[in-house]
Amino acid sequence: MEDRVKTGIPGLDELVEGGFKRSQVISVSGASGSGKTTFAVQFLYNGATMYNEPGLYITLGEQKKQIFANMLRYGWDLKKLEDEKKILFVEYPPYEIEVFLSQEVVIRDSVEMVGVRRLVIDPVSSLLMGYGDEQKRRERLLRLLERLRSLGCTSVTTSESVGIDTEVPLGKFEVELFSDGIIYLYNVRRRNQRQRAIEVIKLRGTKHSNKICPIEFTEHGIEVYPNREFFEGK
Repeated sequence: MEDRVKTGIPGLDELVEGGFKRSQVISVSGASGSGKTTFAVQFLYNGATMYNEPGLYITLGEQKKQIFANMLRYGWDLKKLEDEKKILFVEYPPYEIEVFLSQEVVIRDSVEMVGVRRLVIDPVSSLLMGYGDEQKRRERLLRLLERLRSLGCTSVTTSESVGIDTEVPLGKFEVELFSDGIIYLYNVRRRNQRQRAIEVIKLRGTKHSNKICPIEFTEHGIEVYPNREFFEGK
């Protein structure tokens, strides 16, 4: 039976044949406030606490201390996991992006030091903002994705979408097109309420569900409801 990387997110793995394929790069996109960072952290947290898979979280926007504080609401003590070297956190503010790009060896050493199996870059779009030329930006993106795959980790990158297209919702730099998988998080208003949902748009080598499934943010993080309908009864 094929070895799959389980997300541990309730209701999600059954949509993707039990989990992601190893060494794939999965793009998680959605509008601001749709839950991209929560998804990414939950993927790493579950890996470290449920499946004995150390993680590496590279934040290129939000400060690490803020992420730690925000995730406590789900009972996720990220500081404890960092102290135990079960999840490494690397923080680069936007003005140090070039430093990040020049430290590939440092990142690889970190991966090897603790045996990292899961990796997150949040948001990956920060790496591409300094390239005005589309061709250079695309070359940088392709190099980055190839490096991530070469690390042997299963990676999640986040990006903010610019709108919901009828075919494939894309972020500003179209990172999703070159990833192995695309997961889109919805935060849709209808009448006087909003409902959140998840859609697996693409996942190479996987017979995945095509259904848009409602999600909720519970006290334990994101939970997916495959048997419910999006805006059921509304």
